[in-house]
Amino acid sequence: MTSNLHQLTGELVALFRQAVPLANAEVDDIIRNCERDTHRIEHQLDHMLGFCCDPDMLLAFKRLCRCYYDIDPVATAGYVHAYREMWDTPDEVVLGGGV
Repeated sequence: MTSNLHQLTGELVALFRQAVPLANAEVDDIIRNCERDTHRIEHQLDHMLGFCCDPDMLLAFKRLCRCYYDIDPVATAGYVHAYREMWDTPDEVVLGGGV
């Protein structure tokens, strides 16, 4: 059981290591090209949200949210709320932590 858990943990770490640079490349492209395609931006935010427990992915998520805020502040607030629902602990919510 323990070896299976260690193997699964290793696979998750490898997945995160692949996901972060790919997400950063996509976020960089969206920002550099002043992308206004809401479907593309929201698709990227949806994919990143599940990885935001990783600090590097959270930084990319925040960068894209800041960019998207100028395009659609209501949708951006929805993504920030989704992040908080998924990743904030009760103590962070009370203390005002999170995104």
